[in-house]
Amino acid sequence: MILPEFEYKKPKVIKKALQLFQANRGDAVYLSGGTDLVPRIKQRLEKPSIVIDLKNISSLNKIELSRSWLKIGANVTIYELKNHPFVKDNLPALADSLEATACETIQMRGTIGGNVLQNTRCLFYNKSDEWRKAKGYCLKMGGQVCNAVKGAKMCFANYTSDNAPALITLETQVRLSGVDGSRQIPLAAIFSGKSDRPFTLQPGEILTHFFIPANKTRGCYLKIRVRDSIDYPLVGAAASLKNGNGCLAIGGIGAKPLHFDFDETEDGWGERIAREAASHVTPVANTVLSPTYRKKMVYVLVKRIVRKLSGEGC
Repeated sequence: MILPEFEYKKPKVIKKALQLFQANRGDAVYLSGGTDLVPRIKQRLEKPSIVIDLKNISSLNKIELSRSWLKIGANVTIYELKNHPFVKDNLPALADSLEATACETIQMRGTIGGNVLQNTRCLFYNKSDEWRKAKGYCLKMGGQVCNAVKGAKMCFANYTSDNAPALITLETQVRLSGVDGSRQIPLAAIFSGKSDRPFTLQPGEILTHFFIPANKTRGCYLKIRVRDSIDYPLVGAAASLKNGNGCLAIGGIGAKPLHFDFDETEDGWGERIAREAASHVTPVANTVLSPTYRKKMVYVLVKRIVRKLSGEGC
């Protein structure tokens, strides 16, 4: 598959990128690393008339550490972030998730912002245009029914970021810049819960920075995938602990990461959150693994994380 023709712009400041988007509203997309967007354009899942490349905006390429926050530009690569000393020494859930993201070749290109803002995926959606036409367009493509769940009138595509669940467990906030100014909100608030339109960002808004509290944590991220080197998570689980208070997040199933708070001093906390997480996921037959297996593996992954947090290993 080859790329279709489109106009290509590479602004140096956020203001210019926003102006370009507004001038081409409905036909413009932002490009950062491109590891998610470019294949989507090749498959004609995106059909932009203009691609606005954000890589030349220097303010989005920095990592800054203060007493309160680790501030990460959205264009920082997965590889650069996983090798940052503060991440390696203090944020193990995030470090694990970065290491588990694809392979190093893709990590050197893919960005943290792009990984978080990747679109949802489904076996019946992420195919060539010819395949989709032959099968019949699904709800996410403007069709009338879901191709994964017979007769369903809602989309069940999966949000498959490795990094978002880990970031959520760390109480991460994000800064968004749009034509009406900037706003800073919890990362979890950017998810709509709708697989066909997974994000709450306003048209043209740019995710510019992540803010992680500069605290030392204990944590872990584990995932299920078919090929260890490159695959998206079919189930992902992250947990972070600080001063006995913890957060668990489940990804790879459904429209957004699910998250659950827990207290390490509570009797039986590990079994409780494992059962609670498994009870809240509703996988369907839209991946290469069965829904029943994926649901069981939520429980298994959480129990492994609990053992690791308790010092027993996975």
